[in-house]
Formats: sequence, C-alpha cells, structure tokens
Amino acid sequence: MTTAHAPVQTVPSPVRPADPTIPIEAGITARRRRATAVIGTHFVIDAFSFMIIAMIPSLVVMLEIPAHQKALLLGLGSISSGLIQPIVAWFSDKLDTRLLGSLGFIVAVLAISNVGMVDSFWALAAVFAIGAMGVGAFHPPAAAAVGQLAGAQRSRYLAIFFLFGMLGGMAGNVLTPRYVDFFATGADGAVDTRSGLLALRWMILPGLASAAILTFAIRKVGHRSLAAGDAHRAWDAAERRARWRAVWLLYISNVLRFSVNMALVYLFTEWAVAHTLRAENAPILTEALGAKASSLNGILQASMQLGMGGGGMLLGFVLAARFEKLVFWAIPALGAIAIAALTRADAAPVEIAAALAIAGSVLSGFGFGACIPISMGVAQRMLPHRTSLASGLMLGGAWAFAFVGPVAAELVQNGLRSKPDAPAWSIRAAESLPASLGGPLLDGMGLDAAFYFTAGVLLIAGLISLGLPRDLMRRTHRD
Repeated sequence: MTTAHAPVQTVPSPVRPADPTIPIEAGITARRRRATAVIGTHFVIDAFSFMIIAMIPSLVVMLEIPAHQKALLLGLGSISSGLIQPIVAWFSDKLDTRLLGSLGFIVAVLAISNVGMVDSFWALAAVFAIGAMGVGAFHPPAAAAVGQLAGAQRSRYLAIFFLFGMLGGMAGNVLTPRYVDFFATGADGAVDTRSGLLALRWMILPGLASAAILTFAIRKVGHRSLAAGDAHRAWDAAERRARWRAVWLLYISNVLRFSVNMALVYLFTEWAVAHTLRAENAPILTEALGAKASSLNGILQASMQLGMGGGGMLLGFVLAARFEKLVFWAIPALGAIAIAALTRADAAPVEIAAALAIAGSVLSGFGFGACIPISMGVAQRMLPHRTSLASGLMLGGAWAFAFVGPVAAELVQNGLRSKPDAPAWSIRAAESLPASLGGPLLDGMGLDAAFYFTAGVLLIAGLISLGLPRDLMRRTHRD
C-alpha cells in the first residue's frame, strides 16, 4: 500500500501560475525574461523622450525661441505625456489589452525622430506634444506588465524598470547633442544644426524594432492579479477609503515631485546657457555656443536622472516596508537642501562650477525621484484590481500637472513683464501690491530665487507624505 502511493507523493502536480493569462508552461525564468525585455524597451523610449529636451539650447538659436516659450514647451510636454496616461491606463484595465502601449511607442519614435523638419516654435511644439503623448501611452501598460510578471518581487522589478528609464533618459540627454553635432559639423567646421537634427531619422529603425520587442514581451500578460477582484469585493467601506486616501496622498506628492523635476529641467537649461556665456566671456548665445550649452545641459539632465534612477534602484532593493513612510518625507527634505545649494555652484571658479552643478544635479534627482518607483509599488498594492490605473496615476496622472513647474520657475526668475502675452489684469494686480511684493512679481527675482522656490515645493511634497497610513502600507506589503 505504501509503495503504491509513493509515486503520487514524489511527483508534484503542476503549479498554477499566479496569473491565469500567463500560459501554464511559462515558468519563473520565462516571466523574468519577458519582464527584462519590457524593461529594456523602457530604456529606448525614455532615450527618445529626452532627445528634444537635450537640444533645446540649439533649437532656441535655430528657431529664435524666447525664454517664456521654452518654459511653455516643457510644460506642454508634461501635459501631453501626463494626460494620456490615465486614459490609456483606464482602457488597458477595462479591455485587458497592452496594444495601446505599443502604439504609443511607435508614435513617439516617428514624431521625435522627425524634429529636424520643424521650422517654427509651433511646429516644434506640435512634434514635441505628439511624441510626448506616445511616450506617455507606453508607461501604464508596461509598468503594469512588469509588476504583474514580478509577483512578490514587484518593488524590485519596478525599481529596475524605473532605473532603466532613467538610464535611457541619460543616454538621450548625453548622446543626442553629440550625435547631432557629428552630423551638423561640415568639413570646413561650420555648424548646420538642422542637418544634424535631420539625421535623427536614422533612429526610426531601432525604435520600431524595440516596439516589436515590447509587443512580443507583454502579450497575454494581464493587468490584474488572480484574486484581485475577490479581494476588492471583500473590502468594507473603511478599507476602501483608507486605500484611496493613501493613493491620493501619493498622487499629490508625485504631482509636486514631477513639478520639481520639470522645473529643474528648465532651470538646468538656463544654468547651462548662463554658465557657457560666463565661461566664454560672450554677451549672446551663438549657434556654436548653443551647441556647447546643449552638451552641458545634456550632462546636467543626465546627472539628474542618474540620481533618480540610482536612488529608485537602491530603495527598491534595500527598503523594508516599515521604512517606506520615512523615506517618503526624509528623502525630499534632503533633495530640497541639494537644490538650494545649487545656487552656490556658479559662484565658484568657472573651472569647477560645472562639476559642482553636476554633483548637485545628481543629489536633486535623488531627492525628488528616488521615491517615485516606490510610490508605484505602494499604489499597485493599494489597488490590486486596477494596477494600470495605479501606475497611470503615479506616473502620467501626476506628470500631467508638472507643466506648472517650469512655468512657475520661469515666472519667479523673470517676472510677469518678461511675458509678452501676460494678461493685463495680472500686471495691474501686481502693480497694486506693495513694492516689496509687486516688484519681484513684475520683474522677477533671478535664477537663484527660482532654485530656492523649487526646493520649497519639494519640501512640501515630503511633508504631505506624513499623512500616509503606515500600518496599511505594511499590511499590503505582507499580502
């Protein structure tokens, strides 16, 4: 009798995967392979997303773009990328489809690669907005797929996903100016920026190949865990309120974090131009100096992303659930100090000023960005039945309002009078204030004040996180 039962005891039954949409034969190795492929495509799409941003100093010279339109352009990118994400997330969850992410990838590649064809600010704005929408559409389905494939390793995989996006952004920021400069410089040394930008069309081929890899990698990966619907129906009213309250607190904090991100994108562009003029002892930015400023700007933007991605990766691997609430307020406080300290970089000798700014850029990126992948993981745990929506809110839903960052930073820097299209009522309102208040609003307070303002916004983001429910965060981590 005993020997008759031995085979049954020693041969285990096949283990059902955590998600029924994943084929039975797809084991842990296959899931990791597919998650790795999705993470790799995140590198590519985020490299594309920063190609235009890295070239803003050169585009400013080529298209004669004033300062207030630079801020408007950056704001338009965040609106376009952000608003599309909750929409894509909702349809992805509703229809249980990943196709919108792949379609967005293709749109982004085609739009951004053709930036060399623009001949005006508004043409540039249109190309930038379309490309940003494509980039935004990629993120909710891709992040949800990675989280679903990761299972219990969700935080780590999302941290790696976030890191590779940052690395892609670094590559786009650092390599794009050099790539464009290579094709823009003629045999006689003359610089033709448009020719260099037109050469970006060669990037269409690797971009479309990456879109195909993405489509293959996320096929049949659902956006819901197996028991998510049952768990959702089992929650009482208090549980639902607590979970949604946590999500909204994370969302508001991320709105401020992304606003700081975009404000710094603008401020580093301004800093790079000012530093280049100072280093070259030049009164105005020529096309050649614009290329130098673009190169420095690309390094500053990449350094900021290094801090974001490296910090997110570090927290994803070492952060215990009991410390999640702590890092949501402590790290932004440290980042605020780093941003404020950036005001001292250009006071240093010109030979070391750029190095100091690069170090400050890394620390500021860590301060506002390291918690973003953690917020994604926490939000997905709070809403396991709506993982795409959770990802979309933490990324695109928050990113949609980041346009306020560069606009506000430019206003603090230059004031209302610098804006030709400023409403007359706003000028009159500022003029009616006491001189100590109205003067700065009308004439601006300079670049340093804009850095201080941005540091204050990040500090507020950390303070909001003090309201997060520590016990619920720990419980959902165990679940």
